[in-house]
Amino acid sequence: MPMLPTGRPDDGVVREKPGVDLNLESTRGLAVLCSASVAGVYFLQPLLVVVSMSFGVAGASVGLIPMLAQVAVGIGVILLLPLGDVVDNRYIVIAAITGQAAAMLLMAWSPNFATFLLGIALLGLLTISPYLIPSAASHLTTTRKRGRVTGALTKGIIVGILFARTVGGFVGAYANWRLVYGLSAVAALIVLAWCARHVPRTHRTTTISYARLLGSLPVLIRREPVLRLAALTQALMFGTFGSLWIALGLHIQSPAFGLTSATVGALGLLGLISAAIAPRSGSLIDRLGADRVVCGAIVLTIAAWTLLAVFGHTLICLGVGIVMLDVGASAAHIAKQTTLFALEPGNRTRMVTVYIVGQYVGGGLLALLTGIAWAHGGWTGVCLLGMGTTTLALVVNLRAQRH
Repeated sequence: MPMLPTGRPDDGVVREKPGVDLNLESTRGLAVLCSASVAGVYFLQPLLVVVSMSFGVAGASVGLIPMLAQVAVGIGVILLLPLGDVVDNRYIVIAAITGQAAAMLLMAWSPNFATFLLGIALLGLLTISPYLIPSAASHLTTTRKRGRVTGALTKGIIVGILFARTVGGFVGAYANWRLVYGLSAVAALIVLAWCARHVPRTHRTTTISYARLLGSLPVLIRREPVLRLAALTQALMFGTFGSLWIALGLHIQSPAFGLTSATVGALGLLGLISAAIAPRSGSLIDRLGADRVVCGAIVLTIAAWTLLAVFGHTLICLGVGIVMLDVGASAAHIAKQTTLFALEPGNRTRMVTVYIVGQYVGGGLLALLTGIAWAHGGWTGVCLLGMGTTTLALVVNLRAQRH
């Protein structure tokens, strides 16, 4: 196919390969790579207490660990993910996962807290593969199957997060947290060696410099209303999902239930249902269109928060509400990513960069608001915040569709 000028902010060129579809084996291999890459930063969640105790860290210093991890992921997304538009994505994925393995080995060996924090920072900085792989796969997927492939890769990410939370907590409780990171580093390299052949090679799609590459991000935000809507929607949906899990730990361990954090971990396994449904959400997007699926997914999350507000004092209803909210948030995410992948091929990873930054900004703001809502209104206050957040997401999407 001839080189096509984008006529867009980078004045570069795009080489697309329409009509080529990833086969099932390649899609599964990419999903496994997504799982292996995303798991690294989520091992920390169940290990936070034992890690801080092993270094004699207490008080406010404990908060440095997850904060640094999230900040590092955000910086990596901004500085490294846009390279996907100018560098063969295969090389980036291989280098990033190899670097993650080295960072986890550094954490497993770390003799002091400062070295451990350095390892966490490097690990977060290099966690870009889960966001780059779907964009790379979209270049070799026709429009009629793009939602299905995106859903399959999202399933890989969900499974990786659940695996990290469950296995990390189990090994950390019965063995040593250093073993978690040592084994994970080796496993990541084995998975990379096994699955790297499935990472599609992508051609250089633009000729601009790195400085102009980063400088084009604000231009894309101003120019693409679809990108702004996708980033705002994901900020609200990801943020409301985070609100649930922040408040859930407080709710479960409050006098209303009097249970332990182990119950929260068990409830987290309900995410497997969302992982199973994710590819089906993608197929639904291919048949009905992303806009309809997004609105349906948001309505499902509003219903989930309503159920949690009214019947959130029972474990069964909590479980049902968690599944509804998880499925809704995942389906909306898949639909919005599919929408972005339908835009200019030469700008896809930069649009994903903006999208993921919006996700983390929304997650941070909603985390702050969740704390305030819990302090002043308890569980009911958090549910009202969730209903308001998801209703806002529905309103902005319906308004955008009418225009």
